[in-house]
Amino acid sequence: MKQQYKSFEIEVLDEPNYIFNSVKNLRQYNKVFFHEDYYQESFNTTSKHAIIIKEFETEISNAIIGEIGGATGVYDNSFIIENDKIWICVCNKIYCLEIPSLELIWQKEFDHFTNLSIYKLEKDFVIHGELEILRITREGEIVWRFGGRDIWINPEGKTEFNIEDNVIRLFDFESNEYVLDFDGNQIEDNPRLVSGEIKKK
Repeated sequence: MKQQYKSFEIEVLDEPNYIFNSVKNLRQYNKVFFHEDYYQESFNTTSKHAIIIKEFETEISNAIIGEIGGATGVYDNSFIIENDKIWICVCNKIYCLEIPSLELIWQKEFDHFTNLSIYKLEKDFVIHGELEILRITREGEIVWRFGGRDIWINPEGKTEFNIEDNVIRLFDFESNEYVLDFDGNQIEDNPRLVSGEIKKK
């Protein structure tokens, strides 16, 4: 996936076949980020996302990030680029890198399992995690966090996370509906009614 930012073309891509500490990779990256506790020969990870930056069609920097946890992909809401930085979801971490150098500014774990997507909210970000919804600052500090009755993945096709006018609307695995204000306060709680419960009423 490519985005134009200022004079830079920034490409973010999955590298599922990349093996850390191997000379057999088709491409080598100048910057490699992964937790040193995982270091071993031919180290592998759950998800590997790469960033390549070009200016005037010349590659000027590149990096690859690997993490262990719930798998993530590369799509519209898996990263944000602005203010000369990129924030990107990799498993249960968010990485913040400087543009165009791709130097690491910070990385932190937020959702315990997976950070599924990241969105802008006022001056901050909101993370749609598998277990929790979190509002964080651009510096990675948690403003608030919210958990429901089940995980934030819905098998029935409901949109699990949606920012509306002044609220955040959520559906969990069981299709229970929650509505939060931007301060993380729950203002609606609409449990799913199964057929037996409807008949009792």
